[in-house]
Amino acid sequence: MARWEEGSELIERRLTEGHLQTVVPNPDGAFSLIASAERHIESAALAAPDDPEGAFVLAYDAARKAATSLLIHQGIRPTSRGGHLVVVAAMNAQFPGVTGLKSLDRLRRRRNQAEYPEPESYDPIDRAEVDDAIAVAKNCVSSARRLLVDPALGPF
Repeated sequence: MARWEEGSELIERRLTEGHLQTVVPNPDGAFSLIASAERHIESAALAAPDDPEGAFVLAYDAARKAATSLLIHQGIRPTSRGGHLVVVAAMNAQFPGVTGLKSLDRLRRRRNQAEYPEPESYDPIDRAEVDDAIAVAKNCVSSARRLLVDPALGPF
């Protein structure tokens, strides 16, 4: 397997900055994250009618785990210093325009608004946003599954 070259400059920079770190590439671990993401999507769909904010967070976590699976497959993982934002940056750099992955930051920002609301402008998540987040998460999982079996996606 070859190294994925698109976005490699950003990955190198984030490694140097300590936002990402190298680990042993783990294709099995990547597929375990995909399985976890799929369970989150199922749980989000069940929770959506009664707990839209919880369902949204589950859908976002599913999308993020699908994205993280691609990094784990390459032998890269986000650090606490890089957090969720570095996962978004890595996806945008390495896989621009890939269905689902390009919407990850939108979900991340909305999740942050719900998790850390401004008291004077609290805006609860509604069912339409949950349905959208679930659709994005499904697309992220589908795209990640496709990329994980692409021979061009090798260790970084």
